[in-house]
Amino acid sequence: MQQVRMLGLAGFALLLAGCASPSTTHMIGQARAPVAPESVLVYVQEPEHYQAIALLTATSDGSWSLGDEAKMNAVLQRLKEAAAKVGANGVLLKATGERRDDSVHVGTGIGRYGGNVGIGLNIGKSFGLTDKTAEGVAIWVEP
Repeated sequence: MQQVRMLGLAGFALLLAGCASPSTTHMIGQARAPVAPESVLVYVQEPEHYQAIALLTATSDGSWSLGDEAKMNAVLQRLKEAAAKVGANGVLLKATGERRDDSVHVGTGIGRYGGNVGIGLNIGKSFGLTDKTAEGVAIWVEP
């Protein structure tokens, strides 16, 4: 019975992770060979010579990061990973922000059934979490 419960919890966790869309990529240029995410630099100003490869968005949703700085680090890492997949060696950061997420719900309930009558009472509360977001352009910066 314990194994069935653990498998159910693991399946539920995978389902939740699968529903998250931490980043999106829209190609606007020619992709290159993938690079290591560690080699991707983040730019806040346009470098002198570069080629745009893709538009990127990322969110901290599903990252399990706590605190604003950790959430933003998760977002930047996701931008770097998405850029690396299309062969970009840089991300030109265009915007950052926050998005409200109502993904945590806590509730309790009681019920009673007798004969042909059932009575139930449920009480719950939703907690809004805040996810960090970012938009950028995957770029190839000429050496």
